[in-house]
Amino acid sequence: MTGVVSERFAPHAPHAGLVMKFVELDGQDGQPPRSVSVVGLELKPLNYDDLAGAQLHKPLSVPLNWRHARILETNIEGVEIDGLARGNAMLESTHSSMAVSLQRGGWLPSGLAVADAGVTILPDRNVISQIKGRFEEGSVVGAGQDFLDLLAGQEVRLNPLLYAIEGNDRSIPDRPIVEAQLTEVMTFLSKALPKAELVVGSDSLRGALGLIDDTRAGFERKRNFLLHLAPFLTAPTSRRLFDKRWTDVLDAADRYGVARYSLIVLAALSSVAVPNSGSPAKRMLKFRDGYSEQDAYNALADIRSLEILIHLLALFPKEHPAIFTADRALALFWTGIRAHNFRRETRSVSCDLAPIEQLFPGDTINLWESDCRLRAVVQAT
Repeated sequence: MTGVVSERFAPHAPHAGLVMKFVELDGQDGQPPRSVSVVGLELKPLNYDDLAGAQLHKPLSVPLNWRHARILETNIEGVEIDGLARGNAMLESTHSSMAVSLQRGGWLPSGLAVADAGVTILPDRNVISQIKGRFEEGSVVGAGQDFLDLLAGQEVRLNPLLYAIEGNDRSIPDRPIVEAQLTEVMTFLSKALPKAELVVGSDSLRGALGLIDDTRAGFERKRNFLLHLAPFLTAPTSRRLFDKRWTDVLDAADRYGVARYSLIVLAALSSVAVPNSGSPAKRMLKFRDGYSEQDAYNALADIRSLEILIHLLALFPKEHPAIFTADRALALFWTGIRAHNFRRETRSVSCDLAPIEQLFPGDTINLWESDCRLRAVVQAT
């Protein structure tokens, strides 16, 4: 279907996903505008450039590519109801998207992720805060129109793991805090979105505590790595100091036992590689004057969420996990590293990374490949 389209979003049968109606703004040869309503879309995720150019606080125009959609109604001659369709269109939306979905292959505006009925949403703490301000007993009460509103009335799957394991005081939480956070978020979500399926079972608390314990030692090493580097990397890196700062990062990684191929080292090296503090990785690491353990913890919690996503994609290749976040720097970093080929190995999971030029301009990508290996093994340690 060609041309600019408008959209209609509506709930459908349980777990079927969103109904989307595409309508041409102008007909052809004097005919009424063509339209088609579909359900069960598999939307192709968007890339770094799409996100970098998006004004998420305003109504979005986004390119959509889809396949495996089932046609519900149409006025297009020769197109069969209940047939399968693929297509592309420019979505001229009336919705903002203060939160976005990070998933296999890139990102989507938050609510469009639930077009895939099999998606499991892992909202981070800032999205939980957004849900608190927008929903009451399953109805939208917040101002304006946002893609997050499409969760209303949908039987979406929500997993509050990220909220529980981050804690509420910018430090590694103990058992009472995790238990209280898990109870709090479950109670809230069940009231705000009563049709949602909360992916929480009897083993959820034990699993959350186990993840914290398993990652504690690595978390502390990475925290010391960031605290060591903060005084050097807060200011923009000049061309004269590039070699020195690049070496500082690698030396600090070796000193504190942080794998050179880890996401945190990649982010630190990107902070050095992009001029004028222009890397989203640097914003994600939250370097600033007076950098504290709490700042490092927040940055590491963000990195850990991506590591969890990579683990889920590798361990459950047929599932569709998605992190909902309002952190633009984190989203740009995820789309910029282009993680792919997720796979399970003997004692870990791994994936390949293909960082884009906005993270490693010019020859710095070759430096990263030679110093840190192109193949990235991601472990939450």
